[in-house]
Amino acid sequence: MMNMDYISVIDNFVETVSTPIIVIDDRSYVISSNKAAVDLLGSDFKDRHFYVAIRQPLIINLVENAFTAKGNEKENFYKTVSGVERTYEVTAEYSSELKIVSLSFYDTTDAVQANQMRRDFVANVSHELKSPLTSILGFIETLSGVIKSNPLKANEFLRVMERESLRMSSLIDDLLGLSRVEAAEKQLPTEQVNLSEIMREVLEILTPTAAKRNISIKYVQDASDPLIMGDYSQIVQVFTNLLQNAIKYGGDGNKIKVTMNSIEYHKVLLKNGYKVSFEDTGIGIEEHHLARLTERFYRVDDHRSRNEGGTGLGLSIVKHIMARHNGRLLIESDPGSGSEFSVIFPDRIN
Repeated sequence: MMNMDYISVIDNFVETVSTPIIVIDDRSYVISSNKAAVDLLGSDFKDRHFYVAIRQPLIINLVENAFTAKGNEKENFYKTVSGVERTYEVTAEYSSELKIVSLSFYDTTDAVQANQMRRDFVANVSHELKSPLTSILGFIETLSGVIKSNPLKANEFLRVMERESLRMSSLIDDLLGLSRVEAAEKQLPTEQVNLSEIMREVLEILTPTAAKRNISIKYVQDASDPLIMGDYSQIVQVFTNLLQNAIKYGGDGNKIKVTMNSIEYHKVLLKNGYKVSFEDTGIGIEEHHLARLTERFYRVDDHRSRNEGGTGLGLSIVKHIMARHNGRLLIESDPGSGSEFSVIFPDRIN
């Protein structure tokens, strides 16, 4: 059995460490553990056999292997904490001098999630680019054989190739835009901008597009002087993305109402601000989709979105821009009655 002075020293050290740590002696008894370990595994197991104390087959095997090999062993351990599954890298480290094994639990959840997000992102981008590239390559191969014998068919192929090329170009532009927005997200804007001026610019650009689809846009401004600290070009992008979505997905003959209001002490902003809403009379969105709309590449109707030239990144870009402006994106929809996408800005940024 280990000298009590050694155990006291180990206890003092273990308690100073924020990472969960358990120390097991060569009798297979737990001789020390800190509060973080007790909180993680749910009980105080000092002076108990580690089989009984831990009751986790994976960790028991890890400790046994460390004692047998007289070395270090590592394994992943999964534990639900406050309703969230977290990943820990557990290291069992053998000390030949003290003849003990120390178990440390390093929380790698964020790193694991970040790696998964990168893998998903690469997979999504690859999928989004592969489809139009495959179409273009196929049409190029076919075109070489029909360009002389059937010029009309050749022109049809060229139109499809142009559409697919534009789709890839839009995707790349949005990816680059999203990257720039994320890079600047923690830098607060420093210029004063007028939301009504930005809105007039966006309406001037997109109203002709709406008219081609027999879509009317009504603009109502109740805010007298909507000045905020903001990034002009980014807010142009927010208004453009939201109005384009209303035009694309509201349907031909749709009516769009754009409103800009002053708001007093909004519960989300915790201060006064401005709310800009884009309301359409389209088919609406079912409730189970709403929480996922700002995810990258998430589409309610994948086929329709592709036909409209959507990249699945527009709302993600809006969300990040609004986060930079200490604002929020709000989404409400009633299937069959249309949708309302709103952004709220604080009247100043502290």
